[in-house]
Amino acid sequence: MPKYNYTGTYDRTGSRLEGDVTLLIAQRPPEKVTASKPETYLLEVHENGSRSYLSSLYPTSTHGRFRMEKGGTWYELELGPDVASVTFTKTS
Repeated sequence: MPKYNYTGTYDRTGSRLEGDVTLLIAQRPPEKVTASKPETYLLEVHENGSRSYLSSLYPTSTHGRFRMEKGGTWYELELGPDVASVTFTKTS
């Protein structure tokens, strides 16, 4: 069982994903983008409103689909216009 569990369906409003947890899609400034740090990443929004870094979003060959990693657990995020889904892929 993964230590972190972000799997599930999220309602999407712009860059905000609402599900069991709330996530925000954020963009790095162009000068901070590198081969290991892609342009897009995720923040987790906590109950008190604070935010913490969750993962970079690594693009896949499929439009709107990204890989993400937290604590050695890999997930796949699929972004639709109104809904997003996160599925577990593997634990390293």
